[in-house]
Amino acid sequence: MKKASLILTLAVILCGCGNESMKITVTNPLGVDRSGETVEIPVSFIQSLSGDLAPDGIIVSDAKGNEVPSQIIYNGLKEPQSLIFQPEVKANSEAVYHIAKGVRGEYDTRAFGRFVPERMDDYAWENDRIAFRIYGPALIAKDGPSNGIDVWIKRTDKMVIDRWYADYLAGRNTYHDDNGEGCDCYKVGRTLGAGAMAPYVNDSLWLGINFESYETLDNGPLRISFRLKYPPFLVNGEMVSETRTISLDAGSQLTKVTEEYSGLNEEFAVAAGIVKREEGSELSPSRETGAIAYRLDGGEGGITYIGTLLTTPVEGRDEKNDHLIIITKYTPGTPLSYYTGAGWSKWGFETDEAWTDYLNAFSQKIKSPLQWK
Repeated sequence: MKKASLILTLAVILCGCGNESMKITVTNPLGVDRSGETVEIPVSFIQSLSGDLAPDGIIVSDAKGNEVPSQIIYNGLKEPQSLIFQPEVKANSEAVYHIAKGVRGEYDTRAFGRFVPERMDDYAWENDRIAFRIYGPALIAKDGPSNGIDVWIKRTDKMVIDRWYADYLAGRNTYHDDNGEGCDCYKVGRTLGAGAMAPYVNDSLWLGINFESYETLDNGPLRISFRLKYPPFLVNGEMVSETRTISLDAGSQLTKVTEEYSGLNEEFAVAAGIVKREEGSELSPSRETGAIAYRLDGGEGGITYIGTLLTTPVEGRDEKNDHLIIITKYTPGTPLSYYTGAGWSKWGFETDEAWTDYLNAFSQKIKSPLQWK
């Protein structure tokens, strides 16, 4: 399978209009309407329009002149790297957008994340559909090591991380119970949780420990991205270091994870895994999807659906150390990206088929991205 990405590269064509603007034509090759997918335009294409690309000085508008929310992406650097927005394109059709100088409107925050030192060094991130967290060094003394991914299910498009933490720490509420907006109903422990990745060498999963440092790269309104560095851990007699770069775009149930390992000089197997529980069961997305899926029954709390999707060739699927795993190869020096996430029966995924259909469609869109002309 060709390595794909939801970041959709477009050609930008100078428009011959009286005012200074750029015209972008986005073509959808699939027979389904497309929305909630992020278009990313490199700075080099629009440098002539605005030399400094000030975040508050560039606007995107649709063919009718309506402003569309956008975000300048820095990737943790001082200079802007790209501009992103989310178009709407009908099935087998195209849509026209314009970039121009202007005063930006107020956009709702639809993606957000931060380091949470007040809760033992969590890093938590969310969008208007779902939320996640991952554990930092302060938690090791209390709960032991864990580099798995935790998921918070939501049924609100509002940002909840700050409020849920504040209520929890003040003793007003606990995010482990459904408070009408969702909850942290998922237990990670010493596992990969909801789709973290680990080296899979000598027929064994080699789990790391909690991250030791973080860097927030971009933070809303459409994308949150950050980088975590992990201390060296043992893999089949060798010490290996790990860096995870994680991003989440507005509207998506799945967060993107990019893994980089150092310490092993030859290609080796890695596996993304979903921890199995007594109250859970495996689901079956299409084999062509390159995904694994799982459901966790929570009684009155509803069903939590987990899905992990590779963009690299699948070397196998298996069950190992109480995990459902999907295996691929890692080449040293080459970052490996995949997607993992969740849905909830109380907000948009009332059946098992609704979740596996979502994973199948997500995979199809990666393989057939929006095109430029």
